[in-house]
Amino acid sequence: MADITQTCTQCGKKFLIIDQEQEFLKKKTLPLPTLCPTDRQARRLAGRGERTLHKTTCQECGATMIASYDPAKATSKILCKTCYLKYFETHEMVS
Repeated sequence: MADITQTCTQCGKKFLIIDQEQEFLKKKTLPLPTLCPTDRQARRLAGRGERTLHKTTCQECGATMIASYDPAKATSKILCKTCYLKYFETHEMVS
């Protein structure tokens, strides 16, 4: 099989479907892609939901940090890595 050049149905950019990809798709009885790799990746990521990072301070030592938890909505303490690890040195892990 020779490499195939396709045009993305979403953005109109040309992309290449290499021989190995064609063989894989044929073996799995899947159709050739109609979206370029960038648009396929964007489609996959869209289903995950967006992550937001928040600048905050550790509620134990006051160090400035970035967390994926919104401090305004957090129901438990937000700790920096150092304080988080210290916490588990002195407390039992929940199992």
